[in-house]
Amino acid sequence: MLKLFYSPGACSLVSHIALEEAGADYESLSLNLGAGDQAKPEYLAINPHSRVPALATDDGPITENIAILNYVADRFGADGSVPRGEAFAAACCNAQLGWLASSVHIAFAQIFRPGRFVGDEALYEAVQDGGRAALKGHFEEIDGLCGDGWVLGSYTAVDSYLVTFYRWGLRLGFDMSGYGRWAALVARALERPAVLRTLELEGLKASEFMVS
Repeated sequence: MLKLFYSPGACSLVSHIALEEAGADYESLSLNLGAGDQAKPEYLAINPHSRVPALATDDGPITENIAILNYVADRFGADGSVPRGEAFAAACCNAQLGWLASSVHIAFAQIFRPGRFVGDEALYEAVQDGGRAALKGHFEEIDGLCGDGWVLGSYTAVDSYLVTFYRWGLRLGFDMSGYGRWAALVARALERPAVLRTLELEGLKASEFMVS
């Protein structure tokens, strides 16, 4: 059986939603990052980079969201991961996932965990300010990607990432009310049964993803 290692509300939410959308037979195992579960020897044997998500398969572990999402796409061919059957659509999805994981997520990390970027605590605020400035630009670009449906036509992991990041923006105190198209996409996603099931599994509330 597949086993997903995740932390509630982390970027692993994207892979978690993909597995639920696929109707996969899997076990979900929650890690408490604040308690350091990701650094315990038993988890480092699965992911030596000490990050979530990780997916244990019969063939071995898979780490990194993009790799897991493409595995789920190849194995199940369902919404919520990466499109299959058209090479260009898959490439476009992976391009967006790459940007979200390597640029947008990193800007969030500058705020959440400045110690990853600089050792001197006196410089933490400068690192965090840089992350906030970068996110403002990213948020505008994201809002421009959103339309009346899903970013790439059908529901993919790109949309799940945007759901996750919208919540993160709210948690960090950004004024998210100015991104109406993005908020509308999140609201549409929260109508999907698989998304709601995943939130319930992770102990999250739909209200956490909405402007109050």
